[in-house]
Amino acid sequence: MLKTQISKSTLAKLLATENISVEYRKVQTASFDIVNRRLTLPIMNDTTPEMTDLLVGHEVGHALDTPQSYVESAKAGGSAFSTFLNVIEDARVERRMKDRYPGLRKPMAIAYRQFTERDFFGIKGQDVNALMLIDRINLHFKLGAIAGIKFNAEEMLYVNEVEKADSFEQVKDITERLYAFCKAELDQKREEAKQEFEKRKEDGEFDDEDYGYDTEDSFGDDAEDYEDKDPNSSGFNSDDGDDDFESEDRFDNGYSNTPTFEQAMPKELKVYGDEVKSVTDEKFQQALKGLAETKEINVGKIISQKNINLNNCIIPFKELQFFDESIYDNEELKETDRYDASLLTKFESKNKNAIAYLVKEFEMKKKAAELRRVTVSDTGTLDTNKLHTYKFNDDIFRKIGSVAQGKNHGIVMFIDWSGSMADNMSGTIEQLITMATFCRKVNVPFDVYAFTTEYHKCLTNRKERFVVDVEENQLDVDYFSLMNILSSSMKNQTYRKFANDLLNVAEAYQPYLNYRRNYKANYIKEGMGLGGTPLNATIQVASNVVNDFRKRTRSEIVNVIFLTDGEDSSTMWTTSFDHRGTRIGPSDFRSVSYIEDKDSAKTYRVSDKGVTPTLLQILKDRTGCNLIGFYILPKSKRYFQNAMTRFNMMMTEDGYKQFRNEKFFSVNGYGYSEYFLIPGGEDLSTEDDSLSDILGDTKDVSSRKLKGAFLKMNQNRLTNRVLLSKVIKEIA
Repeated sequence: MLKTQISKSTLAKLLATENISVEYRKVQTASFDIVNRRLTLPIMNDTTPEMTDLLVGHEVGHALDTPQSYVESAKAGGSAFSTFLNVIEDARVERRMKDRYPGLRKPMAIAYRQFTERDFFGIKGQDVNALMLIDRINLHFKLGAIAGIKFNAEEMLYVNEVEKADSFEQVKDITERLYAFCKAELDQKREEAKQEFEKRKEDGEFDDEDYGYDTEDSFGDDAEDYEDKDPNSSGFNSDDGDDDFESEDRFDNGYSNTPTFEQAMPKELKVYGDEVKSVTDEKFQQALKGLAETKEINVGKIISQKNINLNNCIIPFKELQFFDESIYDNEELKETDRYDASLLTKFESKNKNAIAYLVKEFEMKKKAAELRRVTVSDTGTLDTNKLHTYKFNDDIFRKIGSVAQGKNHGIVMFIDWSGSMADNMSGTIEQLITMATFCRKVNVPFDVYAFTTEYHKCLTNRKERFVVDVEENQLDVDYFSLMNILSSSMKNQTYRKFANDLLNVAEAYQPYLNYRRNYKANYIKEGMGLGGTPLNATIQVASNVVNDFRKRTRSEIVNVIFLTDGEDSSTMWTTSFDHRGTRIGPSDFRSVSYIEDKDSAKTYRVSDKGVTPTLLQILKDRTGCNLIGFYILPKSKRYFQNAMTRFNMMMTEDGYKQFRNEKFFSVNGYGYSEYFLIPGGEDLSTEDDSLSDILGDTKDVSSRKLKGAFLKMNQNRLTNRVLLSKVIKEIA
């Protein structure tokens, strides 16, 4: 049983004030066995907590107030009568449950509003006030004022009786009278509609209207029969008047555009069929059946935050070294293959103007956001400059403006340190150093981690796992490490050393030159090389990293960034002490998977896109962070089209054009607050075109062309630093 099911079972027993039996089964609807005192709840998917509270509270209401005679009355009255009885009894038991437990009022109101948004009552696009009285009563008591139901004086008598009904005997009496009233009402409305139909038919209003005849197919079949008939046969004998009449009559009935009354009947009457019933109750019960989970259910538990030991997972920057000592000052190496201690200085010089421009733009956006928070109020002191206008102006008091305090931002970034990132590593590191330089200038705290499967291999004495107290059915996590490669907590000298090391790593992984990579790659220290993509494992422990960062830096809003060029497996396996784990992944024709979070007491249905989006949603719920994702793609149209298919989006030429020219494309969903596809390889480089590059070799340059070149150059500063430009948008 899922943890949420256990908690809801306990809730049901507490509400019922007795130890009723609560069972979750693969049934279509919730029900209560009045005789055996057993509450049966369906295993449901795609429901909100409010919906579950409503269903539990509703069925407990039946447990407390509905007698056995209800079942007997429903059977005796027939299916149509039972819908009336159900509506009136539901109104009574729900009103009594709200009176007993006022705390149920809000979740029940929210749940019915959510059901209405999903059109569970089948009223979308309909005039609810044209429905029968029983359906208007149903909507009135379930939805309240938002339904906008209107009643006349005679109908209000029934509404008031339902409102005051306190016993099942009263409910039964009201139902019998209301059923007779609605039956007469339906007959009257049908008679009025029929009279209106006959009048319109006489006026010829239906002559040019189409009422659903498939004229091509239906006429084709009969036309073929017509041609196959012998003209001299009795069916076409011109001498036989009766046959001629029958043939003409047959022809008219088959192909006339004039509808029957049943076809022209208003939609509000057509839904009731041959007998009066509560259509909204019928549709609601049917829609609830669609939420029931009928597949086999697999459950995995995400690691509890208190069972994560970050000390065995995070490698502090003080313990990291990117290169072997032998690379430093090695005169035997070619100059291009040696460790370059001046790379950071050159990088800062090249990007100084661009970063200064972005810092200025950030400060302008920050100031604009601050002005939006200004509130102006009167002081109560007269403004002597306005005093002379007192005869025609009431606003003669001095005003004071106050600025609401903005919230502090922080950034935690996780970078994919896998083998497939080799061709993207150079540009990624340039983007990273640009963002770090910006954050240091505007005093935004940050931590950057590289997630990898390689580092632990160099720790021969590492025996302790980062997960303590492993539980049964817990999501299994392999060894991996988070290398803290940059941080705002570094001293300036340490930061410059690490940033310069990273730029040398970027050179080491530059695309092949003369069929080989830079020789520096051979001097990268063991454990610092590129490995696998432990994305799912990183997301599971990220909540501890983010919450620790928030506490340490006192950041009110933490922006968490994941940058990767690949995905982890769409499925995971649970730990089991008998070595037979359970597969947790997208649903298939046999099973559906759920992930339980012990810390928040929430249960998440695994996304059809895999476990990664579900884990990301859990991370957001655990930390309240702003989650931003960057997915690196080759610039090829084929890769972009494949990505659109994977994310269930329509491939368009405009979208691909934006991806190529603006170097990003926004994707909805997948668990992130914002998710961007960005081109990899050389497009990740922060190299800017100079003004002369944009203008070309033209000697005579007009002021208009010069202005356009300046605008393009400034725009390129943002485009070529896509990572930083998107972060600025979030934190400004």
